[in-house]
Amino acid sequence: MRKFLCLILLASLCSCGFQIIYRDEANNFSYAEDLASIRIKKDRDHLSQEMKNNLYDLLNPDYIKSEPKYFLILRTSKSVSGALITQTGASGRNRVNVEVLYELKNLENGAIISRGVTSANDSYDVSTNRYGTYVADDTVQLNLTKIVAQNVRNALVNDFIEVKKKCAEKPKDEKEEEEIVKESEEELLYDRADDARGADKSDEQKAKKERREWDFATKQKFVCPFTASVKKAVK
Repeated sequence: MRKFLCLILLASLCSCGFQIIYRDEANNFSYAEDLASIRIKKDRDHLSQEMKNNLYDLLNPDYIKSEPKYFLILRTSKSVSGALITQTGASGRNRVNVEVLYELKNLENGAIISRGVTSANDSYDVSTNRYGTYVADDTVQLNLTKIVAQNVRNALVNDFIEVKKKCAEKPKDEKEEEEIVKESEEELLYDRADDARGADKSDEQKAKKERREWDFATKQKFVCPFTASVKKAVK
């Protein structure tokens, strides 16, 4: 009976499109070793340490021994604001926002593989007991770092897939590159217009904007970050 239930469970996972996040089946790329080869540089504070610990658990859950190949730079920040103001003017509920800017580089040549920003927020009740409020704040912060770390891990896997696909593609000619730069410039104009209006953006939109800003600022042809030829481009 137990074997029969296991077979049903496996069949249901396959039918719903379940696939391992560490593998790109279309191109036969496996990212478990890539992720295990990442070393993290962080700020020297408690929030950054929590983020680092959560990310290492996600990047290398099987504790694969691997030589360092990539360098992940994290810049974390936390803000607390009043979500509910009482009649006395004090905050009865605090909203916590945790944000991280990340940048993944090839350790050998310094080429950027992935960069972006992601954030998460939650709130907690403010009690008259200061210690109780401190514990609530610390608990929410820990939960948010886990969510943000998951977002960063997912973004890194996605960018590994996209960059390796691009590396495998036939190089674009100059005309195609000019059209891409022009499209990027037009998208940036829309981004900046949205910023001027104060339009809200999702984490995914913010990350895409960060990448477009960087691509447009460099104005250089794509060079695969996994090759020795990229060394000249990053100097």
